[in-house]
Order: sequence, then C-alpha cells, then structure tokens
Amino acid sequence: MKFSALIIALASLQNGHAFSNSQLSHPASRLSLSKPQHTPRRNNGGILRMSTASTDASSPTTQQQSELATIATKLKRVLAQEYTSFFDPMVSSWYKSDVTFVDPLTSLSGVDSYRNNVDMLAGRTLMGKLLFDGAGINLHSVTGGEVSEKNGSVEIADVITRWTLRVTAKVLPWKPEAVFSGISVYKLQPGGKEGITIVGQTDYWDSINIKEGMDPSVPQTQYQTVSKTDAIQDFLGQLQPDGFQAPAAAPEVPYLLLRRGNGYELRQYPGFCGIETPYERRDYGFGSLGAFAKGMNPLAPSIMKVYNDNDEAEFKEKTMTWPLQFAM
Repeated sequence: MKFSALIIALASLQNGHAFSNSQLSHPASRLSLSKPQHTPRRNNGGILRMSTASTDASSPTTQQQSELATIATKLKRVLAQEYTSFFDPMVSSWYKSDVTFVDPLTSLSGVDSYRNNVDMLAGRTLMGKLLFDGAGINLHSVTGGEVSEKNGSVEIADVITRWTLRVTAKVLPWKPEAVFSGISVYKLQPGGKEGITIVGQTDYWDSINIKEGMDPSVPQTQYQTVSKTDAIQDFLGQLQPDGFQAPAAAPEVPYLLLRRGNGYELRQYPGFCGIETPYERRDYGFGSLGAFAKGMNPLAPSIMKVYNDNDEAEFKEKTMTWPLQFAM
C-alpha cells in the first residue's frame, strides 16, 4: 500500500477542494538455466517465462525447477514476515533496484521510494507522525509462485498476497479511520541476490478494482485498473465526518475484516455462544431476544439469517441471533 498522494487528498479535504477527473538488474542468478543470456517474455495468466535458447538446445532440469521452487517458497515466507512487521525491516535483497510499485493512488520506482512511503504511512517519519496514527496491516494469505517447465522454458507464476490495511488520519479533527482490503500481485524473475527477484508489485482494492463477471480464481483478470479519480473518491469518502450516530446498544464482538467491497464488508468473527429465535419482523425478533436475555448482557451485532427460497426444497424461517460470549 502506498500513500504518498494522501497528503494532497487530506489537504484538499480540509480546504474543501474538489477533485477533477484525472488519469488514473540484478547480478546473474546462481540458478542460471544455461550459459547463453536469458530473454524474459510475458505470457497470459501472470507468468514470467524464461527462454533457454542455446546452441545445445538444453532444457531446464528437474533439479533446477526444484531449486527455484524452494527459493519461491522462501520468498513467500519473507513476504509474510514483512507484512507482519509492517515492512520494518523491508528485505531489499529480494527486490530489483528499480522495482516498480503501483496502487490505485500512486506509482513509484525503486526500493528506497517504496520504503520511505511505507515508513511515512506507519508513522516512522516526521511527516507520517503528523498525518497518520494506528496504521496496521493484516495478511490473510500468500499464494502463487509455482515453478513449472513448458516447451523448454521455466515459468514462475505471480505471487499474490491478500491483506486488509487500516490507518487513522489524525491530522483531521474527527480522526477518521480509512480501511482498505485487496491484493498485491508480485511479478518475479529468476536471478538476483536471492535467486528470484521481485521486479514489480501492483496493488488492487476490493472496493474499486473488482470487475464483475470475471473469474475470481484468476485475480490478474478479476482485478482491473481504474482511474485515480475513483481511488481518491473512495479514500475521501472514508474521511468524511459521520455526523450523528446512535450509540451502540452493546459492545461488539471483535472481528477481522477480510474484505471491504463496494457497499459490503466480509468479516470473520470468533466462535461464540448465543441465543437464537425465528422471526417474521425484526421488531418481533428484537422483542423476543430482549425478553429472554434480560440480565445476560448480550453483545452486538444482531446476526440475521435470511434464506433464499430457491436454495431449499423446504421453506426455512428467518432467524435472529445475539452473541453472549465469544472465544479468543
């Protein structure tokens, strides 16, 4: 996640400005496949293919593929550690010196530029300490990086991380929290200090980059680039004052936000015990549970199940559940 453009966005929000539409080699690998120079070329599906053309037309060996696969597994562990520590430190030996970083708001080039940007967001720079507070990122998964051989070439699939990021804009008097969930797509190639090098990273947000009707098993096509105007509007929309809100009726069960989509959230709650009742109208459900739970100190939220009539042969009643205790 990169937020060098957020300073401009925050300043514009304070001043009431509107945004107009706008646009959106390392040393040779110690696992070289043959002495002749490799020529990388991109094919569909987010896979980096390395040609192994040579005078003897030798193809990659199983051992070489196995070594690259081991290195790819190590890279995924390194990425997991970087996310857990909020990139403190960032292991620069895995990145090409002029690696590119692109997200819906910004685009950067070079390891130092990316490190400085993340440090600002995390409040590790003077500017970051003035603008942001409570920044944190939850890593949900690290997938991809499979190594395969096809027609005499080695292919390394993209590594894809799924995450949720939160940050508080403390520069604003009401201190709003902005939340982003999405994926990062890492482009890889053999070579570099570690044996595999990250040559590019592209971030996508669930709230604006998902294209409906695309295969969700292929993130490289499901997530598509949108204009920076859409990204700015999404960010500023989270910074607006909430206005009057009724106080919560009860403390809420803690949850992990897995996805903040366009108009919806996907949350992961811990296991809990609670009380449940069928209902026809919400006020009837609240009344029944309230009478039963008197003195039990129930927790929020009220969880309602509404079944699709087409899913089952027999009709199922709507149910309302109130949590009472949860496990951590």
